[in-house]
This record gives sequence, structure tokens and C-alpha cells, in this order.
Amino acid sequence: MKLLTKTTLYFITVSLFVFFIGGIGIYQLIKKLENDKVNQELIGQMYKLSHDLSRTKSDLQKIAIISSGLISITHVHTVIQPFVQFKDTLMFDKVQNQYVSYRGLTFYADNNKLLYKIDIYKSLTESNYLIEQIAMMVTIMVLFFLLTVYFLYRYFFRQIWSDFFITIDKINRFDISSPEKLDFPESMIIEFHQLNKGLKLMTERIINDFQGLKEFVGNLSHEIQTPLAIIKSKTELLLQKEDLSEHKLQLTGEIHSETLRLSKLIKALTLLTKIDNKQFIHEENINLKDLIIFHIKGFEDIIEIKEIKIRTEILSEPVIKMDTELANILIVNLIKNAIGHNIKKGEIDIELSKESLIIKNSGQALNISPEKLFNRFSKANLKSESLGIGLSIVKKICDSYDIDIKYFYDDGFHELILIF
Repeated sequence: MKLLTKTTLYFITVSLFVFFIGGIGIYQLIKKLENDKVNQELIGQMYKLSHDLSRTKSDLQKIAIISSGLISITHVHTVIQPFVQFKDTLMFDKVQNQYVSYRGLTFYADNNKLLYKIDIYKSLTESNYLIEQIAMMVTIMVLFFLLTVYFLYRYFFRQIWSDFFITIDKINRFDISSPEKLDFPESMIIEFHQLNKGLKLMTERIINDFQGLKEFVGNLSHEIQTPLAIIKSKTELLLQKEDLSEHKLQLTGEIHSETLRLSKLIKALTLLTKIDNKQFIHEENINLKDLIIFHIKGFEDIIEIKEIKIRTEILSEPVIKMDTELANILIVNLIKNAIGHNIKKGEIDIELSKESLIIKNSGQALNISPEKLFNRFSKANLKSESLGIGLSIVKKICDSYDIDIKYFYDDGFHELILIF
């Protein structure tokens, strides 16, 4: 959720809560004022009626008829409730043909030594109408206020936070492999100015560290490969001599083997570092079908030696955009893994569709957890001579191009699935 949306939701929620509580308070206040006004009118009418009763000995019903408002007079013997009491009630109005709210006042009066209960009623139609109109006006004003503040808030938010959004855009487009340093605009807002200053210093350090690491890896790879090449050539010369004893030949062979292994390891680790540093940027459209068929031919000799039966099923010819060198490394490592971890007279099934590449090979079950299969130096077979880094490279390449890779083992078959 965007910052603007989140803050706007908070503002609207709090505003609606405040206006709701305030609206209830205003409604109750207006209603109380109207009731007080009606009560005063009823009390005034009560005093007038009491005064009229004290000065006349005529029929009370005549007084009720000539009095304003709705009056009910009932002869009683005793006071059966408080002497004066207000109440609200509903009465049927024949003119409006519906029940209408009334405010009533009940009191007792003497006339000709007789006790009467007198009920005076006043319609609340006008008061209720006034309250409804006021409530409607307040609601309209609140909605208008919220809409006005909402649009003004969004406008000022964009104006105030424009420098921040520019900074975010520059960070999103930041490329660590680019020698150009980030240049943030000057901001009149102190907090944004401090943010830009801190980000500029941080990105400069990151670029310098990256360039230093890149140079270190390149120099290390180059400098180590040179003595390794010398050791390799010297051991090969020693192996060709006929006067070496069997023990010396064995030691020399082990040195030569470990030298080759170390050379491969350095190349693999250097490759991983380059992938992490996103140094492979020359992307092209790669036809996976052609690439798979080409590299299968390169492994034909090994496949024949291990008597592996290989089947390919091309359902589609997907074209993906990626670096040519990485694409070759990806396919080579997948096929190499399927051959290296296969059994004598085993099987390899390759299925290529528009959305996925599936490689299945026969082989023994893993000696490690499947979750660790793509970790560096993890070996499915501890006795294997592999470096345990091939599938780690495959995973790195897949992650770089948002390719999902999954592993399954079922009924003696390993299965790697790449989903484009």
C-alpha cells in the first residue's frame, strides 16, 4: 500500500469517527434545545390554563375548546403521579393520516372543589423537521469538507513529497555496475536533504566496495590460475618420465588431479561472483531447443561410455532473453548433472515446452536434504568427485532471470523443473 493511500485512509477514518461522535453530540444538543423550547411553551400554556381555571366556574370542556393546542381534561379523585410530568407519545393525525410525535405535559388542577388531571400536547413535527434539516445540512457540510480536504491533501502531498519520489526513482534505477554516481536533487525540506545526503554517501561507498571486490576477484583469479597452470604443466612432464617409481607416479598424479580440481573451483567461484555482481549484461534472444540439442551432442561420448539412454521431447521452441554465456553454462550444467549423477545404463528424459524445461535422470536417492541441494559445495553423493557447485550456479542463473527451479525425486528418478 502506498504511503499516500495509507495516510489518506487514516485521515478519513479518524475524521469520520470525530464527525460521527460530533454529529451525535450536535444532534442531542439540538434535540435538547428544541425539547426545552417546547417544554417552556407547554409550561406557559399550563400557567395560562391554571389562571383561566381559577377565574371561571364554567364548564372545563369549554375552556379546553377555546384553548390553543390539544388538551385532555379528566376528573380524578387523587393525584396518582407527580404533580407535573413531561412525556413523549405518538398520536394519530387525521389530517396527515399517520402517527405524529407529540410532547405532553400532565398536571393537576382544582375547579369547584373538584380535582382534574389535565394533559396538554404539542406536536413535534416542526421540531423534528428542523432537526432533520439541520442534520442534513451538517452531513452535507461534513462530506464537502472531507472531499475538499481529501483532494487538497493529495495535491499538497505530491508537492511536498516530490523530492522523495525523485529519490526513490533514482534508487530504483541505480546500477551498481555503472561507474556513474547517483546525483540527488537539492531539497528545501531538511529531512529529505539529509536523506539524499546519506544515500549519496552510501551509494558511493557501495560502488567503491564493488569496484574493489571486482578487481580483487579478477586479480585473484588471474594470479592463481598462472601458478596452477605451471604446476599442471610440470606434473604432466613428471608423469611422462619413465624413471619415476610407482609411489612417485601416484603422488604426482594426485597433485595433478587436485591442481585441476582447484582450477575448476576457482573458475566456478569466480563465475558465481560475477553472477552476483551482475556482470553478465549482454542479453540476447536464446532458442532453448537449439541450445539443448547442441550441448547434447557435446556429451555424446560420455553418454555412450555410460550406456545412457537419452530421450528428448520438444513440445515447443521457447525463446528467452538472457546472456549467451550464462545460457550455455545453464544448459551444460543441467545436462552434466543428469549424466554425472546417473547410473550405468541409466536414462535421461528431457522435455521442453513453452513454459518449462524438465530434465529427469535415473539415479540413487540423495544423501542430503533436497532443500540443501542448491547450496554451494552440497553433494548428492559424498563419494562423487564433483565440486558440489554446479547446481548452485544453475540456481544463481535462474534467480537472475526470474526462472523458478524445483526438484523432485520419485521412483528412482531425479527431476529438475525450470519454469520460465
